[in-house]
Order: sequence, then C-alpha cells, then structure tokens
Amino acid sequence: MSSSDLLTKAEEVPGLWRNRDFRKLWGGQTVSLLGSRVTELALPLTAIVLLDASPAQLGLLNAAQYLPVLCVTLLAGVIADRARRRPLLIGANLGRAAVLTLVPLLAWTQGLSIGALCVIAFVTGVLTAQFDVAYQAYLPALVPKEQLVEGNSKLQASRSVAETAGQGLGGALIQWLTAPVAILVDCLGYLVAAAALLRIRTPEVRPVRAARTSVRKDVAEGLRVTLRSRLLRVIMFHASWYNLLWDVVLVVFPLYGIRVLGLGPAGLGGVVAAGSIGALGGSLAAGRLGARLGVGRAMVFGMAVASAATLLLPLAPGPGATGIAVLVAGYVLNGFGIAVFNIHSITLRQATVPGHLIGRVSATFRFVTWAVIPAGGLLGGLLATVFGPRTALLVTGVGLGVGAVVFVLSRTAKQS
Repeated sequence: MSSSDLLTKAEEVPGLWRNRDFRKLWGGQTVSLLGSRVTELALPLTAIVLLDASPAQLGLLNAAQYLPVLCVTLLAGVIADRARRRPLLIGANLGRAAVLTLVPLLAWTQGLSIGALCVIAFVTGVLTAQFDVAYQAYLPALVPKEQLVEGNSKLQASRSVAETAGQGLGGALIQWLTAPVAILVDCLGYLVAAAALLRIRTPEVRPVRAARTSVRKDVAEGLRVTLRSRLLRVIMFHASWYNLLWDVVLVVFPLYGIRVLGLGPAGLGGVVAAGSIGALGGSLAAGRLGARLGVGRAMVFGMAVASAATLLLPLAPGPGATGIAVLVAGYVLNGFGIAVFNIHSITLRQATVPGHLIGRVSATFRFVTWAVIPAGGLLGGLLATVFGPRTALLVTGVGLGVGAVVFVLSRTAKQS
C-alpha cells in the first residue's frame, strides 16, 4: 500500500480515540514514560547522594544503561519476530518494575553499591531494548495500516510530554521522597502499563516462520532486508548521520551555554526543554503534514527543518532576551522537525515491511542509528577543544544541513 493510499483511507476511518485497545496501550505507555524520566534522574542522583560516586563511576553507570542497545538489540528483534509481541511487552514492563524495586530495597538494607546500580541499570536496559523493538512491531497488529500515522503521532506526543514534564516531576519527587523512593514511582508506572496491556482484547497471531533457522541467520536476514531496500537504507543511514552530529550538539551545547553565553543552569535547562515542546507540536502536526505533502515528503521536510534549526544555535548573540529567543527557536524547530521525521519514518517501516520481519528490521534501525552515538560524543569533545564551542556548533550545523540536502535529493520522498 502506498503512502497516498494510507492517507486517503485514513480520512475514511474513525479516529483512534474510538479504539479502546489503542487507548489502553497509549495510556499505559504515557504513565510508563513519565516514570522512566523520573528514573533517568534518580539513578545518577542515588549514586551521587548515597554512594558519593566519582565522575568515573557515573560514567560507568551511564555506559551500563547504554550498552544493551549494542549488545542485545539485534537479538531482541529476532525474539520479537518469533513470538507474540504483547506478552513480550508485558514481560518487559513487569521485569523492569521488579528490577528497579531492588534500588530502594538495597538502599534500605545498606546493601546498595555502584556495582549493584550498574547491574540494575544494565538489566533494565536489556528489558527496555526488548520492549522498544517489540513495541514498534506490535502497533500494526493493533491498528489498521491507514491509522499508523495517527497512532505513532499520539505515542510521540506522549513521549514529548514525558520529556517536558518528567524531569520536573522527577526533581520534585526526589526532593520530597529521596531518589531511591522516587524510583518506586517508575515501578508503579511499569505496573500500570503492564495492566493496561493485559486488558487489550485484540487478538494477536503468532508470527509465522517459513522454517526453523538459527539466531545468526535470522539476524542476517533482518540486516539483508533492510540494506537491500533503497528506501529503508537511505532513511537508516541519514538517521545515523543525524544522530552522530546531534550527539555533538548534546555534548557541546552545555559548554556553549554556560561558558560562552553565560546562561545559568536554569536558563540552559529551559532552552533544552523547549525542544520537547517543539516535538509535541510536531507530533500533533505530523498527520496533517502527511496528508498535505505525502508521508515521504513530510519525512524529508521534518529532517530538513530539524537540521536547519541547529544553525540558529551558534548565532545567539548572548544571554539576553534576543539570544535566548534565538536558542529557544532553534530547539523548538529542531524538536518539531525530528518528531515529524520519526513519526513518518516509523510509519513507513510498519506499513511496508512484512509482519514476520518488522521486529528484525526495527532492531537493525535501532542498532545502526544508535551505534554512532558514542562517536558523536567523542567528536563533540574534539571539535570543542580544537575550535571552541561556538565554532564546533557551527561546523555541526553545516554538517547536518549538508546531510539534509543529500536526503532531499535522494528521491526518498518520491519513493514513498
């Protein structure tokens, strides 16, 4: 089914507000995402406040959270294509709730250590990797193809709200309850999400395998299908380029904001939070943009806006009202554009990849596009050291802009 067919039929089908099972999935995931933002803040604060963690130990804790993406994502795709996805989602939520409960228990019994936190972070990351892959593969079984854009838009909106409100909620809960106890809020969110998934009544058919194959062959098939499709290959490699350079921004911008522009921590946090507000706007506008431009053109438009917006960051004149307005505009437009790109990119995979392969294709995308992130951090440190933060951001913005031009000229929009 082409993207134009999807959008035409979407206008003829009642909205997902009337789909009870989707509302259960959406509501549970929204609560879970809010809790996850609390834990993102509470885990390092637990290490700092209770264990007096050193910078090296905090780096180790961060690595433990990230490593599962590289270690288990491709295997998670195989599992998602061999089993029903809803039980995987329920199991991942229950598992994360159980594992994170260990943090307050160990804190109360004086058994908490940096090593224990790293193990908990790693296991939670493994379960999250499985959840994220199975989650994208499950949505097409729950909603019609012509409503995938709407479904992904609503889910992206929840993620944007969680990004904006979750850190503030986390800070208040940690101040009030202490970091280990605040993690129990995340556990409760996972239990709510699991209960919502248990109440879904839409039947799910187990993926059909043509023949029993090894894990290695299944992983290879997912890679082969992704790389042989010109459309999927171009989208994946451009998303990787974006992630590589956006991580440069994540590393350099705090230095730029604090040391060059003289923003305080509160001002810096407010500017960064504007990106989530832009992402919320992008998630709300994605459906209309897709209807007007087509899914492919909307995706390319989103990436062009997100990339061009980064060029505003090094143009900020200082910490005054004008400088902050320029920075906020850059982050809002970036958040808007990348939300539009992500929604339509995911929708295209869900609509065009056969059901028995979508788990592995989604895992391949996640693996490749995230594998470049550590290199982006190193590149950011190098550029800031050699050229200074402002020039490093300018070089990065130009790099993102060049990548966007290549993406626009790749005929991806016409293919999709």
